[in-house]
Amino acid sequence: MNMSPLVDDYLHAYENTSRFFNGDFRDLAAFQDQAEKIRSLDRDRGPLIAVLAQQNRDFGCGGQTLENIERLSRDRACAVVTGQQVGLFSGPLYTIYKSLTAIKLAEHLNQRLSGSFVPVFWLASDDHDFAEIDHIDLLDLDNQIEKVRYKSRTSRLKIPAAKRVFSSEIENCLERLSDLTRDSEFKAEILANLREAYRTGRSFADAFARWMARLFDSFGLILVDGSHPELKRLGKKIFALEIDGYSPSTVHALRTADELNQANYHQQVQLREGLLNLFFIEKERKALRWKGDEFFIKETGGTYSRSELLDLLDENPDMFSPNVLLRPIYQDYLFPTVAYVGGPGEIAYFAQMKKVYESYDVPMPIIYPRKTVTVIEKHVDAVLYRYGIKVQDVWQEAQNLVKEIAKKQIPASIDSVFRMAATHIRDDFQAIKQEIKTLEATLEGSADLAFGRVDRQLKILEDKVSRASQKRDQELSRQLHRAVNSLYPLGVLQERVFNIVPFLIKYGYPFIEGLYEILDMEDHNHQVIRL
Repeated sequence: MNMSPLVDDYLHAYENTSRFFNGDFRDLAAFQDQAEKIRSLDRDRGPLIAVLAQQNRDFGCGGQTLENIERLSRDRACAVVTGQQVGLFSGPLYTIYKSLTAIKLAEHLNQRLSGSFVPVFWLASDDHDFAEIDHIDLLDLDNQIEKVRYKSRTSRLKIPAAKRVFSSEIENCLERLSDLTRDSEFKAEILANLREAYRTGRSFADAFARWMARLFDSFGLILVDGSHPELKRLGKKIFALEIDGYSPSTVHALRTADELNQANYHQQVQLREGLLNLFFIEKERKALRWKGDEFFIKETGGTYSRSELLDLLDENPDMFSPNVLLRPIYQDYLFPTVAYVGGPGEIAYFAQMKKVYESYDVPMPIIYPRKTVTVIEKHVDAVLYRYGIKVQDVWQEAQNLVKEIAKKQIPASIDSVFRMAATHIRDDFQAIKQEIKTLEATLEGSADLAFGRVDRQLKILEDKVSRASQKRDQELSRQLHRAVNSLYPLGVLQERVFNIVPFLIKYGYPFIEGLYEILDMEDHNHQVIRL
């Protein structure tokens, strides 16, 4: 698997990257120090807890989630946070792996450190990249990769996911999902639960949260929709600092970018001076720029002085939304975050964030790598075993795999063997004819007839072998393509393409519990799970 030098060093040679982060994710003492620093902050958690309790009740959370919300107040618990865009039907599998990693890390810290820790999932509901959340991919009944896409006439508009409301098109998505998946003892229940969450008139964010609440009902995962107006009010100090200081986040991130380049790591977050890391929301999300002392909205041309924009923020904080760089600062200002669970891309951009956190006087969390996983089902594992293939072979040689295995399975020499046999038979019969002619010339015709019969039988046999070879080649190709489609769909890792629902239809909700039990938190390499 390809991995950037920065992420590779972070995972396997942390000392090379330590100056860009706030603690080694393998060091329990670093988590303890971070937790003590967080607990020492004198912040009123009451308003945050009230929002969390209301949101999670609305989402249909389980009792363990409400207990964990209470622990934030009662025990001054610290949070292990992760998050993701609100993709259709929970989006790619790595969303599930992120959640399970956060839950398992919180449990790990509870067992080994003093104090209390709870898992939190942040819904990136202000995000407007609709093309990333409007679909899922899955294998159909013929093991071909198919897409279930929610079609919208407003797909090109920069509307935050929290404000995108499902039309009746969502029913078509659910029906297509049903048609593409096999019947099972679990299918009716899974699709019924999915329909309860994904309904006409419900927003992408609300539906996603309700489905996640069902998936993690017994795990105590706290869900938070960051677009909530009260959360914006609680976090508006961060937005005000971004405006008042003419984007200090950009200044410090660019300085760190120079340091990364000097350390032979590439810049992670592309930034431009004169652009706030803050959006203005009317119907769409719009970029906020400044020139001199004036701020303006590029798409509409509206202009504000600094004081006017700050007044607008004070009156209507929900009209503002942080971008990818400022969102973690906003999130960790609201939450007592001890660790953030992120994928490889997130680890890379957090390398540019340490000085940004410091400039906003927010403690930077320890960045913990989410589990990265490939699931191998039994029928796929059987194909790998039969042909002596490793998962790594599929990742590295997916395009040439069928051709290479076919060469090993079907001898290329068959054609030459038949040609040699035909030549030998012809030559041998020619010699026989010569001997017959000297003995009895009238038998020469009989020799020709005998040769013709033998030659025809050889050609019939060759034709049968050829058809068998083609059939075997087709079956080999079919089986190997099935394995490739399952393990390396569209030329990327399985976790980046497939969705959890088809697995749940096959194996039921215990599938998630099984994943949780088998995830190895001591190994930060890619984990292969065989069912």
